[in-house]
Amino acid sequence: MIGWRRLPIPLAPATHETLASWLHRLTTVHGLPSSDLRQHLRTGPRLGDVDDPHGLARRLAAVTGHPPEGLAWAVPELRVPAPDWRSLRHLAQRACPRCTARHAGGPVRRLFAHHDYLCTRHGHWVGPPDPTRDDLPPRLAVRLPELVAAQHRLRRTARRHGWAATFDATAAATKICVDLRFSAEAHPLWWRWERRLDLAMPTGYQRSVFIAVIFPEVAALAAVLAATDWRSLATHGYPADDDRLVRTAQHALGCVDPPRRHDLNDALIGWMTTRAASPRLQPAATYPDTHHHHDGTPRITDQYRLAEHLTVVHFQQDRRAPRTHSPAAPMPYAHRPAAFSVHAGRPS
Repeated sequence: MIGWRRLPIPLAPATHETLASWLHRLTTVHGLPSSDLRQHLRTGPRLGDVDDPHGLARRLAAVTGHPPEGLAWAVPELRVPAPDWRSLRHLAQRACPRCTARHAGGPVRRLFAHHDYLCTRHGHWVGPPDPTRDDLPPRLAVRLPELVAAQHRLRRTARRHGWAATFDATAAATKICVDLRFSAEAHPLWWRWERRLDLAMPTGYQRSVFIAVIFPEVAALAAVLAATDWRSLATHGYPADDDRLVRTAQHALGCVDPPRRHDLNDALIGWMTTRAASPRLQPAATYPDTHHHHDGTPRITDQYRLAEHLTVVHFQQDRRAPRTHSPAAPMPYAHRPAAFSVHAGRPS
């Protein structure tokens, strides 16, 4: 068991790195068993359950030499008051390898905001991850440069309307794009997505990379749907408002010739008549409610792995889109109506 004396290697946490990820890197560079350091710091078996962030930050400062204030700034679990966990993804995932290249001891796993899909500085894709894989974030912006503009667009939407409205709009936009991908091929978005699939995912289905393929259109639609006036207009039910929404979305997507069957028009009008007048969607889980391994990777159930495997099989058959209605493997991230509590369940 190590003593209270300072560890010889002052390994600092990365920005927004989870406590589990940082402690794992600390034990790796010092050759220590992970359980010894965790027991010594009295963190408990679940690192998300930090009862005394101030006390833990002081103990970590004594062991590492980093000031408690700096540790709390970097590690979300050490912050007082606690962050709004709903505004962050519930799964820790690998950070951009270029941004974290100076951090030794293994990959840095951090929590991203829901609207963070791309490191615009280095071009690495950090969109909603496939938790059954632990891939290095691919540098997709080299192959798909339109991702950069899309990421800037979604960040502007989040700054203008807030994370909750952006989450709701992005979930709706993602469903619309996935449903369009399932529909007949006679619409202009199909050929954009075909080109991107060939460039970004030539060797087979990867959940997170598929999101990158439709992300420019998702970001464009989300910017439209997040606007507060649509929600107020939806209560009136005027056809002219539906037509204006369709025209606005088509302009944002650059669709000169709108689809004819099961198309964007029907999807948008359906959203206007149902979802726009309803409470916003919220994340189905938060990070403290989600189980992770000691190294910071998520714990995944066999049911989830099987559902993801079936998704891969289906996609290989028709190359259209992943199935969206599996409760075990929601696409692209879990959400629930706002009337439900985000603490109602604990996805594994």
